[in-house]
Amino acid sequence: MKKILLASVLAVGLLGIGITAQAANPMNEKEASPTLKERLTKDTIKGTLMRTEGEYYYIKDNDGKEQKVHVDKSTKLDKVLPGDLVKAYVTDQGHTTTLERVN
Repeated sequence: MKKILLASVLAVGLLGIGITAQAANPMNEKEASPTLKERLTKDTIKGTLMRTEGEYYYIKDNDGKEQKVHVDKSTKLDKVLPGDLVKAYVTDQGHTTTLERVN
């Protein structure tokens, strides 16, 4: 009986550690999701995030061209780091409404 109880406690403990590890990894959660209107009406830039400088993010697209996009508090933004593949939904003025990490 004690062995079963010990095994149960150990299993629950390991499960709890796994759940905590998943929750602690900020890259597991996607925060940004474009609306249907954004998907239909906004230009998109898809490529590798090269660097960030304040409110400007630099994305190198598939043609090798680096494009600068503007991001601010109104932008829906996934947690991204340089080197991540991203997709930006951008207005004609260069403002990013949604920037999402692409798997």
